[in-house]
Amino acid sequence: MKIIDSTLREGEQCFGVYFTLQSRKDILARLAALGVEEVELGVAGRDTDLAELMAWGKKLPRRPLFSVWAACRQQDLRAAAALEPDRLHIGVPVSDPHITTRLGLTRDTLLKLLETSLAQARSLELPYVSLGLEDASRADPAFVLQAALAARDAGASRVRLSDTVGVWNPLAVAERVASMRQALGRGMDIGLHCHNDFGLGTANALAGLMAGADFADASVLGLGERAGLAATEELAAYMTLRLGHPYAVAELRGLCQTVASAAGQNIAARKAIAGEGLFACETGLHLHALAKDPVLFEPFAPETFGLRRMAALGKKSGRAAVAAKLVDLGLDPSGLDVEALVLRIRAAAEALGRPLTEEEAAGILKD
Repeated sequence: MKIIDSTLREGEQCFGVYFTLQSRKDILARLAALGVEEVELGVAGRDTDLAELMAWGKKLPRRPLFSVWAACRQQDLRAAAALEPDRLHIGVPVSDPHITTRLGLTRDTLLKLLETSLAQARSLELPYVSLGLEDASRADPAFVLQAALAARDAGASRVRLSDTVGVWNPLAVAERVASMRQALGRGMDIGLHCHNDFGLGTANALAGLMAGADFADASVLGLGERAGLAATEELAAYMTLRLGHPYAVAELRGLCQTVASAAGQNIAARKAIAGEGLFACETGLHLHALAKDPVLFEPFAPETFGLRRMAALGKKSGRAAVAAKLVDLGLDPSGLDVEALVLRIRAAAEALGRPLTEEEAAGILKD
């Protein structure tokens, strides 16, 4: 199970995102430190700084494999070959509306285009060609398999199933990958490109990987068209902490911050893996349990990603949390009316519409 990070290609397709060459280098260096297996650097024939980025990236220690995307046009394939990438990715749609409405082709002529493009790529001595089957999630499964088999016979090393508009669900992805793996055997890699339109991008990518796919595309913070892709930080964290994959997850916080800054976006406080407020808590039940053993209500230690716990008293706090705060302040709860203090804390927080600051809580408890 491997991650193809596409922050520099799909991620920059996010509306309003423009990466400078320096920001691309910064992101690429952090992706290398994380240990992702492949990075899609950009689009051949369109990204003007791609050659410089490729040359710079090849000097990185323990660098990932580099791939570039190219359209199925001879001049674009030649531009891609001139970059000397480790891998080339091209794509063709396999759903009938895309084949007929978008391209004005038939299924048969699309298969011929597929075979011609792969033959041209082979003639340019590109060592590994990946063929994306676009809109595979809405296409006839029998034709998707026919296209995949044609790609294999034409020399493709990988077929990448694309959920172009994010309509798959984890069960459907797992079923499709399993059937594709059975039909293709182990002689051809299977990849996934899962969009996040229904919030299932990461779940779909993970389900596909666990069902037998070799690669899943992702981007940092899930950046991409519309709602974006599976999120690199979410996939890497789960694969490392739950499945034993050795990504250097301590790098994730810096990577996410670097991408957010370059993209001109803020990271939501509750964003999975990357949010600064993930371990903030005011709920009485949770605070009581956390005081006994954090593992009771935490899937991983906050220090794993450079985060920290934050506890605050507020509308949802109970006796145990208030008593613990009294002890922190050097006061003996046994001699106080803790229940009355709980009511005062809750009333103050409700009036303010937020948890209390340390100073506000201390002022009430010391009164």
